Amino acid sequence: MSGDESEGAPAHPLAALSPRTRVLLIWSGVAVLLVLAFVAAVGAVQRAFYSPAGFATSYVDALAARDVRAAMAMPGADPTPASLSAQGLPEKPSRELLRPDVLPHLTGIRVVSDDQLASGSHLVEVVARADGHPVTAKFTVRQTGSVLGVLPLWEFAKTPLTVAHIQVQHADTFTIAGHTLEPRAAEKQPADAFSVAADYLMFAPARYSLGHHSRYLTADTVAFPAAAGQRVPVAVDAQPTNAFVSVVQTQLHDFLDDCAKQEVLQPAGCPFGAVIDDRVQGLPAWSIVRYPPVTIEAGETGWVMPRSEGAAHLSVTVQSLFDGSVSQRETDEPFAMSVSKITLRDDGGIDLVVAD
Repeated sequence: MSGDESEGAPAHPLAALSPRTRVLLIWSGVAVLLVLAFVAAVGAVQRAFYSPAGFATSYVDALAARDVRAAMAMPGADPTPASLSAQGLPEKPSRELLRPDVLPHLTGIRVVSDDQLASGSHLVEVVARADGHPVTAKFTVRQTGSVLGVLPLWEFAKTPLTVAHIQVQHADTFTIAGHTLEPRAAEKQPADAFSVAADYLMFAPARYSLGHHSRYLTADTVAFPAAAGQRVPVAVDAQPTNAFVSVVQTQLHDFLDDCAKQEVLQPAGCPFGAVIDDRVQGLPAWSIVRYPPVTIEAGETGWVMPRSEGAAHLSVTVQSLFDGSVSQRETDEPFAMSVSKITLRDDGGIDLVVAD
């Protein structure tokens, strides 16, 4: 390369600057990059932890970890009677179900929407899967301040909990996640109430399963999704088991057999009898030839057995008042009966009130 060509090559833009100036420019560029990285980091932190969506996600993440204490410690999560009343919810629902072993297994947690309301609050919708079932919850979140004027702080403007109004029809307990609860312990109600109900605070998003099972009663499992900030009605309908019907049938048979032991035409307190115009010789003898089939239904105040038909056999010697002849009368006497009240005692026994 000739000397002329060397002299014609363009110089680097920084070549004309002094070494000190070049160092300052390099450090300025580094500083700009650091500022941009810091701003990006702050933005990421804000989106993850200091945004309405981040706040709501943190709450559901705590539920997924079954960290009930952390979830309830988040601002606005633990409602007061006044805040519940302001939302049109019962003021003093039971807190018995705010426990980690009742929570389902939550997975796939994600925010699907974050809408700012006219009030300035945000409505954040979170979806997840509870024990494999899709669930959702909408949380109302509002800003309460900020950290260093940069990172906003949030709270639940409305309770994120559900108030489940659980009614147990025809029984006095229900089961959930292996626990048996008595609504009477949560809300005062008559001791002889045929159905009981109470309000319970529960976490959302979630899907809960309730039921009832005892020796004489059972209920199909009822599954319901929790709805944040709402009162959700749930009915557990207990029905007689085969054991219940069997015990009533046995007691009814014993009752009728005792009636048949009375050697009179009209056994006292019994649903069957006979009227004979001729003269009876000796003692009548009864036996049951067809017991009334037992079905048990829910009445207004307790279990009942609807009217059912049976037959009793009468064997008796009679003398005709017309011609004095003597004959043996063998007849089946149809009868009908019902049970107006079936009471399940605390000791496991059953009492029947028989009606003709």
